[in-house]
Amino acid sequence: MSGHREQGSTLAEDLESAHGRGVGAAIAGMQDPALGSLRLSGPEVTELADAAVTSATPFLRAPLLARLSHVLVLHPPAGDAVGRCTTCGTPAPCRTAQAVQR
Repeated sequence: MSGHREQGSTLAEDLESAHGRGVGAAIAGMQDPALGSLRLSGPEVTELADAAVTSATPFLRAPLLARLSHVLVLHPPAGDAVGRCTTCGTPAPCRTAQAVQR
């Protein structure tokens, strides 16, 4: 991910986009001329790259999703008993909770 999300995009869309970029990078890596005789080519490269990124995805997503979960604990979307964010003190959902839930 680029560090910030496009306005209006959802987390799921961002993760899917990151997956696509990961597959593209894996394809480029497998076809890199610097690999010499280990370099891969052909239509199977795309399938191999997708499989590699798909296999790695849970290990990459888990830390991110854990952090997002922690953010929602600190900034509960429903707020406290009077409807205020327990961290920010602003009306719930605060801007942080809104950004994480999009």
